[in-house]
Amino acid sequence: MRVRLYLILLLMFFSLMLSAHSVVEWDDYFEVEHSWKCNGKQCSITLNISKSLYDYYRNEREHLVYHYQFEDGNVPPHFFGFMVSEHDRSLMRSIVNEFTKGAISDIEKSKMALAFVQSLPYAFDSESKGVEEYVRYPVETLVDGCGDCEDKVALLAAILYEMDVDFILLVLPDHMAVGLHCDGVEADRYLLFQGKKYYYLETTMPNWKIGQIPEDYKSSAMEAVPVDDTPKILIKGVQFESQSAHAFEKANCRLQIDMHNLGPGKVTQIKLHVRLIEKGKKQHVLTEETYLLRDLQEGELRTELLSLKSLIKENSVLEVELTGAETVTQYYELGLNYRKTRRY
Repeated sequence: MRVRLYLILLLMFFSLMLSAHSVVEWDDYFEVEHSWKCNGKQCSITLNISKSLYDYYRNEREHLVYHYQFEDGNVPPHFFGFMVSEHDRSLMRSIVNEFTKGAISDIEKSKMALAFVQSLPYAFDSESKGVEEYVRYPVETLVDGCGDCEDKVALLAAILYEMDVDFILLVLPDHMAVGLHCDGVEADRYLLFQGKKYYYLETTMPNWKIGQIPEDYKSSAMEAVPVDDTPKILIKGVQFESQSAHAFEKANCRLQIDMHNLGPGKVTQIKLHVRLIEKGKKQHVLTEETYLLRDLQEGELRTELLSLKSLIKENSVLEVELTGAETVTQYYELGLNYRKTRRY
């Protein structure tokens, strides 16, 4: 997403003037140093970011391919997933620890986080990555030292999430921002969402205050997207095969399920419920089994091979239901041709 060009020229200038970012590359990690101003005070932070963590996010694009879809103009409910990934929690925690030294309020912590993200220079994806659209994970933005509006929103969201601050995502035409619900905010304008006041946070350039909205977006419609940190398993494919058997004899069958945990976080207590049904005037259950599967780590792609016995009929349908602790239930249905299933 892009803000308007004349705003970008200003924000690039102010970001470079008010902040300094340097990266030293060592064998196993990047040493990132960044300085900026907040409330008239000079601030700085030094982060050691492992190359393996950076490479993981740089190469793990399927999370974003799945989550970041705006084809219908709406933000998918799992857009937040990659922002709050379990792999970078310790890094985000170290940032938050720097921001929260001493007993300070949520509003002070939020101001510090906002000023930090605002100070990172704005950069077009076409210029910084060589592609028209590239959504950075927060770790990438920290190492690269720049990003456009959704990159900086993702980083701010990751920090606020670790701070345990109440926030939402704000989606505007061709732009993105954050909404903050917090006591002590002095601003007249806010978005009322689910009975609470959320104040606009502009991330693209320094010195935008909490609740201050750029002139170009004051009259724009804003879509509020709440934080959804529920992990999701995607069923990527299902294959079913059976041995030959007599008409009224149960055949040995083999089921292959390809799963991908899109995150955020590990999924536990995974159950796979399988039913083979004969379709007709009356629906007849040929077999029904439930399997308990091993935990699936965030980003893990796994193939499960399962065995079962069932009658095989002409008009059969395989139904798969995948559940887990604090995850979204997934359903998959596969129509079967009984002749083609008999392969082993």
